Amino acid sequence: MDHRPSGGPGRRHQPQALAAAALVLTLITACTAPWADGGAPAPPASATAGPAEPARTPLREAREGWKVFTDQERLLSFELPEKWVVQLIEPGPGVYAPESLHYAVRTVEGVTIAELHTGIETPEAPCPDANLTPYHVISSEPLELTDEPPANAEFEPRVVIRIIAGFRFFGSYGITDRLGGADGFACTLSNTVDAGNALGRVSFGEVEVLAPKAPENTGPQNVTFGTIGEAQKHYDTPGFATIREMLGSLRIAPGASG
Repeated sequence: MDHRPSGGPGRRHQPQALAAAALVLTLITACTAPWADGGAPAPPASATAGPAEPARTPLREAREGWKVFTDQERLLSFELPEKWVVQLIEPGPGVYAPESLHYAVRTVEGVTIAELHTGIETPEAPCPDANLTPYHVISSEPLELTDEPPANAEFEPRVVIRIIAGFRFFGSYGITDRLGGADGFACTLSNTVDAGNALGRVSFGEVEVLAPKAPENTGPQNVTFGTIGEAQKHYDTPGFATIREMLGSLRIAPGASG
């Protein structure tokens, strides 16, 4: 006969069993916290975000017969005719910031149509009154580099074709945000715009600075004219309309001009 009291060992161990069950339940609850599905717990309120990504020009869709060039860092882009090419080049004489960009736009025949340079730091040459000479604007069109106001510009950027008087009229096309000079006189004409901290001063066109030269320093690469009318006729052709379109398509990354 079993003489164990009705409250035997099986009943005496029940409180310990309940406590153990409660502990297991607590552990299960902890394992099903809001981040237990593979996410991570929310960071402390004092955590700060890392540095912002640099601005990039938006990708552009080319229109028919044209294509879009964008540099590797996507700081700038422009459109060019489909058959033209963009090539890396070494800059000529001048002072440029480290890691500045230098490209040539060429036809399929290898003719250089324009050069693009960034980070231009070449100091401006002095202009004594004795060196002032007349200049003339052949054409001037707005250039919308970004949706932001221009940085440190004398006026809003433009695509320009200008000539300056020497022993003949010297001509060039490019982009600028600087006035030629007071009352139609200047020593040189700057073909550069201020594109802000990311790119510095930028040129896109024939030459960075247009200056008259002495006959002995003038070569076939220099475009010269006998009269203003001759220059006007030279630049008033469909080919130069295409060049003006290309120069006017230049865009820089939002924020790069800050």
